[in-house]
Amino acid sequence: MILRKEIIEQLSKELSLPYMGFEQDWDVELADKNRVDEFISFYNDNDLSAEMKYAIMSIILASYDDFLNDKELDRDYRWYEIEKILKSEKEVFRDLIEYWTIDSEVENAFWITPLIREAKVTD
Repeated sequence: MILRKEIIEQLSKELSLPYMGFEQDWDVELADKNRVDEFISFYNDNDLSAEMKYAIMSIILASYDDFLNDKELDRDYRWYEIEKILKSEKEVFRDLIEYWTIDSEVENAFWITPLIREAKVTD
């Protein structure tokens, strides 16, 4: 799914993200490992369209990947909430899951890759 500029702008405003309008990879560039809990809460506390769900999950996954890299953990309580959301909305997140899972021939391209593979959210 390609995110429309309007969705990115709206979500950036609602989350007070430092969006400038020229980010190439919005979710990766504006990811914030210190705000994972806040992003998950936003997802859970709001009635979101499928496109908004996809956008917020994009930034959740990028932020959690940064968190894992920084903390050198393999998972924590945040992951279980993310996993629950991914499993409950597999169709909405199919492209995101595929992106972060990477081809099975590639070892672990991202910190979060083994978690997504292990969760079997691709089934």
